[in-house]
Amino acid sequence: MFENMYTTYDSPYTSKGSQRMQIAAMILGIISIASCTCLYLAIPCGALAVILGVLSRGGQMTFENKAQIGIFLGLIGLGFSIVLFTSSFLYSLREYGSIEGILRAYAEMNGMDYEEMMQQLYPGSY
Repeated sequence: MFENMYTTYDSPYTSKGSQRMQIAAMILGIISIASCTCLYLAIPCGALAVILGVLSRGGQMTFENKAQIGIFLGLIGLGFSIVLFTSSFLYSLREYGSIEGILRAYAEMNGMDYEEMMQQLYPGSY
């Protein structure tokens, strides 16, 4: 008698998972991979894909396929972005010797004086 008491209740919220969040996670994961060279777009999109993918399961114990794909694509996009920018920074350090060397090369490429550039960046310290 009491075992079906909660299942007979007809609620519009029978499915705790969110189909829209799963689709949004998948789309954001795709955007994260497609824009892995743009740090300001790939990192937030990848992180949001993972967050929405996790939140989309609601109270269920398992993830649906779209949520899994969204989480996977978001993590891949985040990983690509981090590896790409870390390797480019390490290459620049190896090429120019230090961060000061990178800044000097940047000033030289833009036709600026290094001391003048540092004075603009840090007034009063140079």
